[in-house]
Amino acid sequence: MFILRRLMANFVDAFIFLAMVVLILMVVLPHFMPEDVPDVLGLTIAGVGLVLACGFTFLVQYPFLRTFQTIGKAFMGLKIISTNDRRPLTVGIVVQRELFAKAFTFYFMCLPVLFGKEGQHDVACETEVV
Repeated sequence: MFILRRLMANFVDAFIFLAMVVLILMVVLPHFMPEDVPDVLGLTIAGVGLVLACGFTFLVQYPFLRTFQTIGKAFMGLKIISTNDRRPLTVGIVVQRELFAKAFTFYFMCLPVLFGKEGQHDVACETEVV
């Protein structure tokens, strides 16, 4: 049951990020883009849109990160704790963990979690989800 709750929390967090990407790229940026944009400029604007989507996702998640959760983890009743007694958990560590887990690894480091093992993002950041 714990693995299912953790998986659902990841789906909620991924949905929030995808919603921000769609909002920025499909709703906001078309209002600022001229009709005949060269391909290079269009790709640059799309890149800026992705950066904005990441930034807005972080802003939406920040109140939850301060309580060592994400929106998905809060919704599923989960919390991130530190496994290192000498290093207290901080918002920076939680952000680092979420970046490892979601942005940089595209969930490949999280696959062990599906089999009840510790994910590499947990090992790297010395954290655990309870």
